[in-house]
Amino acid sequence: MLHFDLATGLYPDEVETVREAVRRDWKQAFARDGRPELNTEPETPAGQLIDSQTAAIVDKDNEVLFLANQFNPLTAEGIWQDALGKIYFLTRKVAQTSEALCLCTGLAGTVIAQGSRIKSSADGLEWSCVETVTIPTGGTVRARFQAGTPGPVAAPADTLTEIVTVTPGWDTVTNPTAAVPGRDQESQLEFETRRYASVAANARGSVAALYGALADIPEVLAVIVLENVGDTPAEQWGVTIPGHSVWIAIEGGQDADIAETIYRKKDAGCGTAGNTEVKYQDVTLPGKPIYAYRIERPAPLAFGVKVTIRLTPSTPQDIEERVRTAVLNEFNGTGTRAELRVGMAQDVYASRFYSSVIAAGVQNLLSIQLAAPVSDGTGDWQEVISVGADEFPVLDKNDIIITIVED
Repeated sequence: MLHFDLATGLYPDEVETVREAVRRDWKQAFARDGRPELNTEPETPAGQLIDSQTAAIVDKDNEVLFLANQFNPLTAEGIWQDALGKIYFLTRKVAQTSEALCLCTGLAGTVIAQGSRIKSSADGLEWSCVETVTIPTGGTVRARFQAGTPGPVAAPADTLTEIVTVTPGWDTVTNPTAAVPGRDQESQLEFETRRYASVAANARGSVAALYGALADIPEVLAVIVLENVGDTPAEQWGVTIPGHSVWIAIEGGQDADIAETIYRKKDAGCGTAGNTEVKYQDVTLPGKPIYAYRIERPAPLAFGVKVTIRLTPSTPQDIEERVRTAVLNEFNGTGTRAELRVGMAQDVYASRFYSSVIAAGVQNLLSIQLAAPVSDGTGDWQEVISVGADEFPVLDKNDIIITIVED
């Protein structure tokens, strides 16, 4: 049964309290003068019916408690969280696919049609061309390819090298730089973090207002805003920020949307810093002035995770695949812990992955170590990695190293 208190809200009775109340009702219902008391022990038919009724009541109580929690932004999920988001004019960000800019070579005049497929030499996954391009006289053209499935699908540099859709005149393909990773659908924690930040987005001039507005831009995967209010350059998270300036590191999003947001939310006279220039033209003002800002497009930082476990008689046969999946989910913010994705400007501890690895079926976990950058499973393995403000961590399943120690 449920009770209500103004201080604590709804709260249920213990299961045994509910069962005792049901048992008492049954005994009263069957009480007759001169008849023996109804036997309600669990092994009797009456006791089994009482247990079933108790379970039904407890289940309904839990459903009501669940519904009550959906009115709290901190605990709401699914369509209930979506509804609360609409109050703030927010919608959950959908899953996005990874995208790679590839160099295609071949005979001049050859048309590479939209939908043409290539394959990764690293994992065999296929990628599709999102535009129709024609190879020019020089014999080389750039084309954008997207992964076949949404989510953070990795494609390190020079791995998209196999042509699946055979096209006469198209000879080779490669990706000189790593693909920009996609993302899964925005999680409960990510959406709530953005909703909370959006309260400040209605203001302007503060770091919180700038962050909240930038985070709400479609296709933005991650963003950080750092500020230096001093007169001289200052170092934060491995980058140097000029005096009276903000450092905006942002992964994903269109340059035009980012520039307009900075224009509307940044204080006048505050400088910007970064490796990329974005521009916004305010056509509503006389002269239609153009404003230029600097942002940081972070470089991919290849992460590695090394998990060492001891083999036991009850270790599942597919433990390696289970652990890799658990580590990858935890890295991307969809694991057992309520944490955001591993991102920019933060210290990443190996202990973050403990609970997910154990939940995957590991009974004897010996150690977890991290490395960044990592290449072909090799790196400087440590307990903690400090990610700079100009680095965007990425984790490929092939860089999750599982070592099994036998007795």
